[in-house]
Amino acid sequence: MRLFTENGYSATTVPMIAEASGVGRATVFRYWGSKSEIVWAEFDQHIRRLTQLLEAELSSSDSTLGIVQRSVVANLGRSIESSGVWLQRFALIDESEELRDAEARRWADWAAAVAAFVARRHGYEPAAVVPQSIAGAVQGTFLAVLRSRRSDSDFTARSVLPELDRALASVIRPLQDWLHGDPLHEDGP
Repeated sequence: MRLFTENGYSATTVPMIAEASGVGRATVFRYWGSKSEIVWAEFDQHIRRLTQLLEAELSSSDSTLGIVQRSVVANLGRSIESSGVWLQRFALIDESEELRDAEARRWADWAAAVAAFVARRHGYEPAAVVPQSIAGAVQGTFLAVLRSRRSDSDFTARSVLPELDRALASVIRPLQDWLHGDPLHEDGP
């Protein structure tokens, strides 16, 4: 990540990564199938952990979107703590044209985790309007907070997590009301 941050994604080569890591080029490809997988490995773990956090709360009596809010914030905190460079990785992904196609797929997977949780808790199909709309709103808020803070010198967990929590709370309140009074759901929520 240091090389990507210093040189940019496209200017960082696999031989540069191998040299900085003290391993051969073949070893880099053995652990990561491509240069982009070095960037995406932590993000994929982030999505898996979000899914696990949500699944662990399926039978909770807490509000569905309160669980989503808590899980999204906790998961980002864990990702930041576990890698030490998660926020820099986010900035690289968000700014790199070369990673754009894979970025769209990964963010779709992130939103799908939220939509699947909402759907299971309320008897929807994951592709239904309500879970997809909620997932899109939560994801949009998540991205907006990270993007708004990306260029700050204080782009740290300490600065980002409270802001994310507040922003999600303001979005989740009306969504929770909509979820419980949803006229689109034939059987009721």
